[in-house]
Amino acid sequence: MRVGAEKIRIFFVLCILGCGFALALVQPVAGQCDPVTTAFLVTEPPLFQDDLEYESLAPAIDRSVDYLSRLSEGKTFALCGGEYSAVRLIESLLAFKRIIAEKPSPQELTAILTRDFVLCQAQGRASDQRMFLTGYYEPLFKASLTQTAVYRYPLYRPPSDLVSIPGTQGGERQTGRMDNGSLVPYFTRGEIETGRLLAGQELVYLADPVEAFILHVQGSGRIQLADGSLHRVQFAAKNGREYRSIGRLLVENGVMGKEEATMPGIVRYLTEHPEEREKILRHNESFVFFRWGDDGAAGPLGCLGEPLTPGRSVALDQKCFPPGSLAFLATRKPIADAAGEIIGWEPLHRFVVNQDCGSAIIGPGRLDLFWGGGRYAEAAAGNMKHPGVLYFLVKKK
Repeated sequence: MRVGAEKIRIFFVLCILGCGFALALVQPVAGQCDPVTTAFLVTEPPLFQDDLEYESLAPAIDRSVDYLSRLSEGKTFALCGGEYSAVRLIESLLAFKRIIAEKPSPQELTAILTRDFVLCQAQGRASDQRMFLTGYYEPLFKASLTQTAVYRYPLYRPPSDLVSIPGTQGGERQTGRMDNGSLVPYFTRGEIETGRLLAGQELVYLADPVEAFILHVQGSGRIQLADGSLHRVQFAAKNGREYRSIGRLLVENGVMGKEEATMPGIVRYLTEHPEEREKILRHNESFVFFRWGDDGAAGPLGCLGEPLTPGRSVALDQKCFPPGSLAFLATRKPIADAAGEIIGWEPLHRFVVNQDCGSAIIGPGRLDLFWGGGRYAEAAAGNMKHPGVLYFLVKKK
C-alpha cells in the first residue's frame, strides 16, 4: 500500500502483492479477518525491552506519520476493541517517539506505556493465539541492461495491456487483460516466458533464473551493473494470477520436509536439479512486473509508499490491522557466524510498525518482518518460520 496522485495509484497496485518471502513458504490456512475482533485487550503486558537501538525506530515512526497524515480526517480504524482516527494514531506515534527520546529503562517504559496507552494483543492463529512469522529482505544481484550470453533472464516492466479494475461491492481489485470488452485472466508465468509475449518490455537481465525467482518473491531488490553502479528495482504490478507455493509443491512431491522448505532449501534444490527448475517455477502462475526504484531512498518502498526500515517494518494484513500502527513483537531471531551460517537462535523483542503487505500475508495470524539487505538479512529472512506474539499500542485520550 503506497500513496500523492501517483502514490495512490501505486497504493492500489502494490496491495495486489506486497513483498515478502512468506510467498514461498508452505502456508497455514489463513483465517478470516474481522477488524473488530483481531486483537484483544491485555491486562498483563510484557516487559517492553527493545533489542535494537531506538535510533532506527524514530525514522520508521516518522514514515508512518507521513503516511497517516495523507489520509482523510474522517478515516477511522478498528483496533483494541475501539475505533481510532488516523489523527489518533498519529498522536500515539508522536507521543511514543517523545517517550523513547528520553531513553527510559525497560521497566520505566513498561510502566509508562501501561499507564498511558491502550494495549492489545493480535488475535493470531485460532490454535494458540500466536502469529506465524516469516521474514523478507532486499537481495543484491549482478545484472545487465542488455541481453548477453551470460545475462539472459529478464525482469519485465508492466505490459501496456495489463489492467486493474475495482472489484464489485467493495471486493478485491481484479487484474487481467481485456478481450472483446471483457476482463480475462492475464497470461501465466509459463505463457509469458515461453511465448516471448513481453518482448520489448525488458527492464534488466539477470544471469540466473533462480535469482529472478528470488526477486519475484521478495518484491524488490538491488542490481549491480558492469560499471559497478547499484540500482533499485521495485515491484510495480503482478499478472493477477493466484500465487501457488513451490515450497508446498516440493513438500507434497516428497522431495523435502516442511522444515526444509525455507528459501535456502528451495534455492538449493532448484540449483541442484536444473532439469526440474523450469517446471517447478512455472507451477506458480503468478508473475511480477518491476520498475526502477529510488536509488537514494533509505530502503525499498513498502505498500504504504514509504521506505521500509530494516528490523522495524513489518507486513500485516491491512484489512485486519491499521496501516502505520505501532506494535511490539516478541519471537526469536537467528545467530549467524561470519559466513552467514545460522548457528543458533535467541529471543527477539522490539517495537515495529505496520508498513507493508503481501499476497501471502492474509488474516490476523500472519506477519512478515523486513530484515534489510546483506548476508545476515538473507539468512534471517530465509530461515524465519516461527510463532510470535504481537501487541498493539494506542494512546489513551
